[in-house]
Parts: sequence; structure tokens; C-alpha cells
Amino acid sequence: MRFAFAMFLLIIPALVMAAPKIVVDQAVYDFGEIKEGTIVTHAFVIRNEGTDPLVFTRRPYSSCGCTVAALPKEVLLPGESLELVATFDSTGFGGRHVRKEIRVYTNDPENPVTVLALVGYVRAAEPHERSAWNLQYSLYLLIDVRSPEEYARAHLLGAINIPFRDLSQKISEFSTQVLIFLYDNAGETALQAAAMLEQKGYRFARALKGGLVEWQSRYGNLFIEFGEEGPFTFQGEPRSGQHAVDPQQLLSRYVIVLDVRPPEEFAAGHLAGAINVDPGTLPQWIVDHLPRSLPQGVKLSIWCVDEDGTRSCPAAKYIRSQGYEAWCVLGGLSQWRKRYDNLLIIPSE
Repeated sequence: MRFAFAMFLLIIPALVMAAPKIVVDQAVYDFGEIKEGTIVTHAFVIRNEGTDPLVFTRRPYSSCGCTVAALPKEVLLPGESLELVATFDSTGFGGRHVRKEIRVYTNDPENPVTVLALVGYVRAAEPHERSAWNLQYSLYLLIDVRSPEEYARAHLLGAINIPFRDLSQKISEFSTQVLIFLYDNAGETALQAAAMLEQKGYRFARALKGGLVEWQSRYGNLFIEFGEEGPFTFQGEPRSGQHAVDPQQLLSRYVIVLDVRPPEEFAAGHLAGAINVDPGTLPQWIVDHLPRSLPQGVKLSIWCVDEDGTRSCPAAKYIRSQGYEAWCVLGGLSQWRKRYDNLLIIPSE
């Protein structure tokens, strides 16, 4: 009887030791001070230092403003480890000390819920600074479906040229969820293009009613970039149809993206429709392209981008000093890629 009791006392510690054990290298990550709108990403390293498999019993839970990537595996064998990637979006947290927690649920009998945390201070953005989310929310595709020669002679600021003959193939580079405005000289080809895109699943593709003919008759040369030959009058009979929208819909939210990086960086990849401008020539560019006052009902937003915000934010601040609504993307295109990968980013042809 004494022998059996002694064996029982020996078995109990062995059963306790034969268990999974979750260990985290750094349970609290302090990201220091960041500006509002910045994305913070950190990989927590989780190990199983027990003798039995560590099972993640449910998906990790994160607090508001923080997300976690899917676990690469659901079971860790003894000695194995994995990375749990957490992302904190600081948009809306300006002027606050934050602590964003992630709860990890496992079959560790001594620690079934492990709490990880991202902590730091979010400095409020300045009036000319906004996050990549704000730009993505207001961005659209403006497509000129005319020939390259017609496009070179005159086009709307921020438009990209995809001739109608190439549109069916090249549109696959863009998400079906993007808002698309199409135009030509008088509207007929753009209407065909919008109908074709709708059949391909682009539910938000619309032609500008009457094309450049109607645009010019109502708004003059507003936001029209002319080639070396200078201004001229567009010809044609303005057309409308089922897939047409009034140009006012575009002008009520007109967006111009100025990419102030060096030309070689711009050529490697830029937001579709972005205009490459040297910051040193920005004052003259404004004089040449922007009206001193906007017609009633026209709202212009100017976004300045670069790789990290060091050139674009001073540019946006200067444009605002000239009386225009302008912002830079905090963290530049590197922050855009963190959020949206290469969405709407295209190389120069």
C-alpha cells in the first residue's frame, strides 16, 4: 500500500511536467512615438517549451485598431516556434498613449490565455498630413480611351491613357472594386468602354457624358493639360447613355496626385494617374496648371506622395499656403504598400 502511494506521488509530477508550455520572447512591444496614420507591424515569436504539442484552441483575439495575421500552423510540437504578426493602424488615435492587446488561446494548462501587447504614443497629425487610408478612400481611375496621339495633344490632369483597343486586356491590372471614370472627345467610345467593363465585372465604371466637348463647353480648359501646340477646341456631337455620368460628379471630388520623387523612382512604379513634379518647380507648376479660384461646385484635393513623406509633406504644406486643399501621405508610398500592397501602382511605359 505504501509502495503504491509512493508511486502515485511520483506519477503526479510526471503528469504535470508532460504538458505543453507557451513562451513568448517579448510579450510587450513598445513602438515608441509615431505619427497618426502610421502602420506599425511586429512579429511576436511564440515557442512551445513543453513536452507535449501546443494547440491553439481558437483564433487570436485583438483589440480595436489592431489586427493579427492568420497563424501559420495550429499545433506546435515541443521545441517548435512560429511568428504571430500583429498590425496596428494608428489612424484616429492621435494624441493618445495606446496599448493594443492580442489574446492567444492554447491548451497550456498553466497559461491558457497569453496576452501580448503593442504600446506607444501616437502623435496627432498636422493639418497637411493624412494617412494612406484617406487617399485610398478618395482615389479613382480616370481613363482616357483615345489614341496616344490625341492624349498627348490634350488630356485631363490625372488621367491615364488606355486606348479603347487595349482596354479589355489592360484593365485586368486593376481591381474590379475601383471607381472608374472614362472619357473621349464626345463620349461615344467611352460609353462603349463603360458597357464593356461592366460586363467584365467593373460595376463602378462610368463614362463622362459628352466627353471633352461637353467638359470644355461648361468649364472651359479647367484641369486640361495641353501639349506643345497649345489650347484648342474639341470637336464632336456630345453623347450620353445608360453608362454616362454628368462631369459634375467628377468635379465635385477632383483629385490630383503629385509624386515628388526623382524621375527614376517614379518610372519604377507610381500611383495610376500621378503626375511627377520636382519640388523645386512646384510654384511654377501651380501657376501653369491650377486656377486661382475654382468654379462653384468644383472641389479639388491635391495629394503629395513620395517614398517616406520627407519630400511630400513640405510640398503639401506649401500648396496649402497657396490656398489649395492639399495633403501628404504620412510615411509615403511605403505606408501605402503596407496597407494595400501594389494596389493602383503601375510602372511608366
